Amino acid sequence: MKRRDLIVGVAAAVAAAPAAAQSDKPVSLVVGYSAGGSADFVARVVAEAMARRLGRQVIVENVAGASGMLAVQKVVNAPADGGLIYMGGTDTVLIPMVNSKVKLDWERDLAPVGRMTTLPMILAVPAASPHGSLADLLVALRRGGKPFNYAIPGIGTMQHLYGALINQRGKVEMTHVPYRGGAQIANDLVGGQVDAAVLVLSTAMPFLKDGKIKALSVSDGHRVPQLPNVKRLGEEPGFEGLALPLWQGLFVKAGTPAATVAAYERALQEAIAQPEVRTKLADAGITAAPMSGAELRGFVAPQAALYRDIVKTARISME
Repeated sequence: MKRRDLIVGVAAAVAAAPAAAQSDKPVSLVVGYSAGGSADFVARVVAEAMARRLGRQVIVENVAGASGMLAVQKVVNAPADGGLIYMGGTDTVLIPMVNSKVKLDWERDLAPVGRMTTLPMILAVPAASPHGSLADLLVALRRGGKPFNYAIPGIGTMQHLYGALINQRGKVEMTHVPYRGGAQIANDLVGGQVDAAVLVLSTAMPFLKDGKIKALSVSDGHRVPQLPNVKRLGEEPGFEGLALPLWQGLFVKAGTPAATVAAYERALQEAIAQPEVRTKLADAGITAAPMSGAELRGFVAPQAALYRDIVKTARISME
């Protein structure tokens, strides 16, 4: 083969790669939770915006169960052709740490497309509580007296880790009260059946707006616009630099062609940049927090180390 023909052939192959990634076949965005929840909401907002940029349908597929692990297994067991995108997040990294039956190594099994959002958690108390901040609560708990509990939507959840981290670094002993899911927690907090609760901000917002509960701390790395006067955890003495946000991102099966991953990453970044997408998310208490695939991998590494430390210290297990 002549050198000129070789160069032309390589150039043609490179030009064809993006075209292959832009197939007109529908893509499934696999979500590990039921329709109607916050994860499903984010998936549908992002899927619609990505579809416009990819020029192909992006169909949200809810595969609920096993704390999101059924969804990731569906993607890992499928061909590495980009036909399935997995919407993962904190559970993707955390659940294998607290449940040894889950045989998932996200770094080995998945290729990150990019981060979409963070969902701040808050430690909240009833409006009538005497505690006005996390610092106030910690001072009171260190004095001893009446036991203090906090509600969470289940063992091994990020809400559980947030409470355990406050116990660990704050040198206090709040008792976790696990519920089966989070639907009833806010109502029980308002009614005083529990002393406190760790809530996702999007769930808490209606109760915060109505003045029925108050937030003592925010788990995110930044103060959230909806609660500008509430300190983030990392601002408190003893917690400097710490953040424990829920986060959501997109992944494909490891081994998916690089051109396909790049096309999805570009579409995701452009989708999250759209003002209407950011507004929809913000109105639901969700923060647009885009990262590239490489940035997401770098973000997860120290977060995973923090999860592992909390899990080990608090002896958290789902088994």
